[in-house]
Formats: sequence, C-alpha cells, structure tokens
Amino acid sequence: MSVSDPLLKRLKGFVLEFRTKNIVVTDDNEDLAKLCCVLEEIFQKGIKKSRWFDKSDFFWSWVAKIPSFSKERCNPILSMVIDTVKDSKKVTHDLGRGRLFIRSALMKKMLTVPVQIISKNRQLAKEVYYENDSILGNEILAEILQSLLFELTEANFQLRIHNASFLDKTWNLPIYRQYELVPCDNLGLHVQYINGFLLVKAVEPGSVAEENDKIHAGDIIDELCGETLRGNKMSAAHNILQKYKGLPLHVHVVKGFDSQGNLYKPIQHLIEDADIDITTAEELLQIKKSSSNGYKKPPHTILSEEDAEELPVHGSEGGATYEAHYLGYVPLGIDGRVVRIEDSVLGVLRNHTQRVPVRIELTEKDVLVVDKKDDKILLQHGYTEISACGRRTDQLQHIAYIAGETTCSLAKKFNCYVFEARTNEEARFALCAIAQGFERTHLLL
Repeated sequence: MSVSDPLLKRLKGFVLEFRTKNIVVTDDNEDLAKLCCVLEEIFQKGIKKSRWFDKSDFFWSWVAKIPSFSKERCNPILSMVIDTVKDSKKVTHDLGRGRLFIRSALMKKMLTVPVQIISKNRQLAKEVYYENDSILGNEILAEILQSLLFELTEANFQLRIHNASFLDKTWNLPIYRQYELVPCDNLGLHVQYINGFLLVKAVEPGSVAEENDKIHAGDIIDELCGETLRGNKMSAAHNILQKYKGLPLHVHVVKGFDSQGNLYKPIQHLIEDADIDITTAEELLQIKKSSSNGYKKPPHTILSEEDAEELPVHGSEGGATYEAHYLGYVPLGIDGRVVRIEDSVLGVLRNHTQRVPVRIELTEKDVLVVDKKDDKILLQHGYTEISACGRRTDQLQHIAYIAGETTCSLAKKFNCYVFEARTNEEARFALCAIAQGFERTHLLL
C-alpha cells in the first residue's frame, strides 16, 4: 500500500504556505477555507458508521466522546474545545459541529491531540475507520498527519470563532462584525425570525443601529449581549434588551454582503423566504432610506384598499381598541395563507352560533380579544403568530385574522378568527391597526 495520500500532499502545501510566510491567519485569508476543507476531508476519509458512536458518519461523533473513552486524562484544553462545540447553539448538525471543532482546534493548537489519541488506540481506530481507505485508520499515514499538524501549530491563527452560524452549510463564511452600541430603548431594527435566524429587514433612519453605517437590511443579528439568537424565539431579543436595559449593548452581526457588495448566498435564501423583493446590494441597502418622513409600512402590511393613504390608527404608545362581536373561528390546518380569509368568513357567517360582545385590544406585541361582559381574555395572539388579516369585499363589516399556535414560520395549526365591527369604517380601521402591528413585529430591537 502507498505511504502517501493526495490529501496529505495538499495539506503539506498549506503548511508550507502558512509557515514560510509567517503571517497571522485570519478569516480574511483566501486559503483558510481551503485548508479547513482539506482537514475535514482527512478526518472524514474512510469513516465507518459505528454503533459506539451513534452510527454517525461524521468524525465529530468520535471526537466528541474523547474525554469519556480516552485511557489517559484528556488534555484540558481539548476538553474545553469539545465542550464549547457541544454547547454551541449556532451549529445544529454533526457536519457543522465538526467544522466548528476544526476552527476552534486550530485556534487552540489542539488539532494534533485527537490524531495522537486514535493513533495510540488501534482498537478505536479500527472501530471508526477502514484501515485501507483512510488516513487516520492507517498507522503510517496517521503518523505523517501528526507531523504535519504539529508543524501547523506554529502558524498563528486568529479566527472569529463566534462566526459559526453558517458552518452547517458552508466553509465560506460571511463577514462578521462586533459592535458596542450606546444604551437605548430601541435600536431601530426591523427584524424577522426566519428559518432560525433573526434577519434585518430594515433599519430606522437616524437610529442607533444606523449610526456610522453599522447595520444594514440583509444582515443577521447573531448575538445580543453575549447571548446567541440562533434558533431562539422571537421574544428572546426583547427579553435580552430588558435584561440589559441602561447598559451598553454588544451586538454580533453576520453581514449580508461582502466588501464588494455581493450578497452572501445562504442569506440570499433567507431574504427570499422572508419575501423581501431585492436582487442587488444597492436595492437592499436602500430599504432604510424609504422616505424623508420616516419609515413606512412594508408593502405586505398595507391593505389593498389603503394603497392611497396610510391611516394613523394608533396612539402615542402604539395601542388601539375596537368594539366588535366575536362570531367564531374556522380551523385551517397547516394553511395560513391570506386567501383562506374569504371562505373562512363566509363559513362562520353561515354556521356561527355565538355573538359575543368583545373589545379588540391591539397592544405593542399582541392582539387581545376581551369579553366585555366579564372582562376576561378570550383570545391572545402575538403578531408573530398572525399570518394574515382581511375581509370580504361583499361583507365589509366583517373582519378576520389567521393565527397559528406559534410563530408563523413554525406553526402547524392555523385558525381563522372572525368578528363583526360596528361599522364598515371601524372594520377598515381595525384591519389597518393589525397591519401596523405586523410592522411593529419587525421593530424588535
């Protein structure tokens, strides 16, 4: 069997490159992603689906268990790296965890340690790798790998380990920025929770977030005051702001564009899922400059009959109250589309058996439906749970909104709730108020 491997030759080239130039290797280095990709291929080559490691075919499955099966006391720095990866909420798959481990181990100069462990433990090597089709499962090749990784420890890696939220998808990471913002009640960010990420849809002109061109539409708010937002609920950002109220705010941002204005591909998919109709960097960056009179409603929150004017239906504190009768609801299953409002209203009008006098109270975050008779809350839905609102053109006095059991992007059970307003005009105002509620759900930070 040959005592060389193409992957080791490629790795040797990167080792010579980083060692001879004696440079600080940062995320901006054009060869970094290539190096990490080679290291991943080396650790993956010839791996088995072992029953001892959850039948996973990713190298992270055995690396993660080093502290438990290593005969000798595990290197404390390696244990720290492994625990950090395990605790990270920014990677959700073993592929991403393995990549975060490689980056962290390069920083801490620990990448040689797992190779040394598996080289000494031949039983482990046979359990994890095919001997004739791997590097780590072959004694000679593993020794060569150790020497190359030992040389690599002489290189100075200064990486942004926090920049990990897209490692599940790619080695090509986005620009990552950390800002310290002055204490404030409102950062001026219009955001939407989409596929586990907090996407900035617009930035308020003159806000703290806009100052010095820090944050733009298309960016991802990755961390707030040291707490990861990846995979959190919509309310998490609000809770963090309240927790650190009056203190400087530390914000970690994944930039949507590179220095040349090219859109980062994984974020492009989020933008498309969020229904932001933007195809170029220039268009996206102009969202925050919508008008000299301040931010206007996003197009999807404006009722078709209100295109010519936007009605100031809220008071100074963002609240509004309307009297109506609650007629009932229609279960819609997984379909929360706006087109379901028309048939739902008709269905309730044909079959409704109740007519409960209520107050529809539109707070900063919720729609509350309160029984006027005993002042009890009948319904409560956050704007993030409401997928649509509207009315039929032939029943203008009747309005409805559709809400799921959780945030719209995750909800599996939608209901359409139907009401009768006192007049057509009040129905119109109430719907516009809910539409403004949609807008405020974007103004989270």
